[in-house]
Amino acid sequence: MATATWLASDPLETIVVATDFSETAGLALERALDLAVRHGSEIVLVHVMQPDLPVVASPEMLVVPPDYETLLRDASSEGLSHAAERVRTAGVFVREILESGRPARRIIATAEAVDADLIMIGTRGLTGFKHLLLGSVAEEVVRLAEQPVLTVHPGDTRPIEPVHRLLLPTDFSPAAERALSAASRILAGSDEAQVLLVHTYHIAPTVVPLGGFGNGFAPHFVEDAHELAGRRVSPIARRLAKLGFDVEVLIERGDPATIVTELAEERSVDVIVMGTRGHSKLRQILLGSTAERVIEHAPCPVITVHASAD
Repeated sequence: MATATWLASDPLETIVVATDFSETAGLALERALDLAVRHGSEIVLVHVMQPDLPVVASPEMLVVPPDYETLLRDASSEGLSHAAERVRTAGVFVREILESGRPARRIIATAEAVDADLIMIGTRGLTGFKHLLLGSVAEEVVRLAEQPVLTVHPGDTRPIEPVHRLLLPTDFSPAAERALSAASRILAGSDEAQVLLVHTYHIAPTVVPLGGFGNGFAPHFVEDAHELAGRRVSPIARRLAKLGFDVEVLIERGDPATIVTELAEERSVDVIVMGTRGHSKLRQILLGSTAERVIEHAPCPVITVHASAD
């Protein structure tokens, strides 16, 4: 099988890894190392302190040492140093950045300052629950960051590298185009990597009467939609094939998030790379439902990519 073309003009140089020193943050760091070792990337570790004390039922019963902020900074610095040592042991160059303030905003600001190619962050979840909580910090980073964001779930212990199978949903939007670029960067230089190029479609309820009530959709509606999707997917598949990737095209009718997550499970996908919709102002309010559901339910790490602000 061909080796994918190395995109020398578009390397994965700098990876920002946000850490709160939790177990899932540790998994995010391990997945970052998977990528950094092969791509020769630099890792920028960032931790954001929150000096404000949490709200408690009886604040008068909480004894706060006078040097609380100093103790917090010292503990945070020690945690960063410990994580950075893990990176150095793997032979990867690392920078440590300690910030204070609103975590998501400071993480994004750091990524912009270091011109990051990728942000990596852990999500939250409860053991035994299929539905994972994205977490307020991770959700805000995914919604607002201009850089691609790779989210790692609790339990994502399988290495990303080598990427044997990448799932790339496309709806032909500008965000999907940027996701294609991000996927190419992740896979650049990979051996025997397969791309599952997936497009999902649905038939609008307004055309149901044309097919006869109670009988589902007329076959020609489904056939036409499938054929049209195939024509639009083909150029994307050819572009990926020219880069040296083994491409399998899948066109499915149904709910996008359900199809993507089920395919990822059935086909043992290593990573999902997908675009997210929404104009910059709308992204301030909510994350697209499809992307959010995929992140929450996917059995593997997910990279989300926004269309450019322009």
